[in-house]
Amino acid sequence: MGPRLAEYARLYDNGNVLIAVHDPTDPRIDVFQGLRDKSLRLRREGPDGDLAGIFIAEGDLVIRRAITAGYRLQSALVDAKRTQPLPAQFDDVDVFAASDSVLQHIAGYHSYRGALGCFYRKQLPTPQALLNEPSHKSFVVVEGVNNPTNLGTIIRCAAGLDIDALLLSPDSIDPLSRRCCRVSMGEGFSLPYARFNELGEGLVSMRDSGIEVLAMTPDEGATDLATLSYVSTDRVAVMLGAEGSGLSESALGLATRRLQIPMSGTSDSLNVGSAAAIAFYALRQARKS
Repeated sequence: MGPRLAEYARLYDNGNVLIAVHDPTDPRIDVFQGLRDKSLRLRREGPDGDLAGIFIAEGDLVIRRAITAGYRLQSALVDAKRTQPLPAQFDDVDVFAASDSVLQHIAGYHSYRGALGCFYRKQLPTPQALLNEPSHKSFVVVEGVNNPTNLGTIIRCAAGLDIDALLLSPDSIDPLSRRCCRVSMGEGFSLPYARFNELGEGLVSMRDSGIEVLAMTPDEGATDLATLSYVSTDRVAVMLGAEGSGLSESALGLATRRLQIPMSGTSDSLNVGSAAAIAFYALRQARKS
C-alpha cells in the first residue's frame, strides 16, 4: 500500500481495509468492466446477461441518491489517489482502490467521477401496476430512445416537473445505464418506471385506464402545446420518440392527440430532451389553468 493509499485508508474509519487493485482484469472487479463497450454493457443491462440484476452508479452524489432511493450497494471502486473521505454508506461493502491504469481501462480516466458504486436492482413493477396507482396523474412514455444522454435528460426533467412515472418501449435504453444515471444526476432513482412488452398494447392499456396519451410531433398540423387545459384529477401521458426518427406511425395512431411546440426561424424541432422539458412544464401549467 503506497503512501497516498495509506492516507486514504485512514480516512476510511470503520476498520475495514481498502482493497488495492492494479490489474484491470482482476476478477474481483468484474462487475465494473465493460462501461465503455456496448456489447459488454449488455451483460449488465440486458435481461439475460450474466451480470443481470446490478447496475453501476458514478459519482458520490449519484451514489448517495441511489442509496436514498432504496437501492442496495454491493461494492464500490474508487481512485487510489483520492484524499476526501468516503461516503458513510461505503462502510459495509468491499471498496476497491484502483490505480490509474485500472481506471483508464474501465471508465476512461478523464471521464471518471471519483467513485463507482455497484448496486443491486429492484424488481420492476408491471406497467399495469403503475397505471393502476391512483396517485399517478402524469406519465411520460418513450419509444425507441436509445441515446443515454437524451433519456437521462428526459428523466431529470420528469423528476423535476411533476411526472409521476416513466413507461418505456421494449427497444428503449436502460434507465439505469451508467450515463443515464449520470446525466439525470440520480434524480430518476425515485421515479417509478416499467417497460412495456409491446408498445401498442401498452398504449391501448393506458387509454383503457382513462389516461389521455399526447404524442409530441413537429407536424405543423398538430395542436399547439400552449392550448392544453386540465383539472388536477385528469390523467395524462406525454409520449416522446427518438431523436431524428420521432414517434412511429403506429404510436402516433394510438395517441389521443398530437401536440407540437411551434417553432420559429428555420428550425423544425427541438432535441427530445429540450422538448420533454417544455412539454412537462406545459402539462404542469395546464393543470393550473
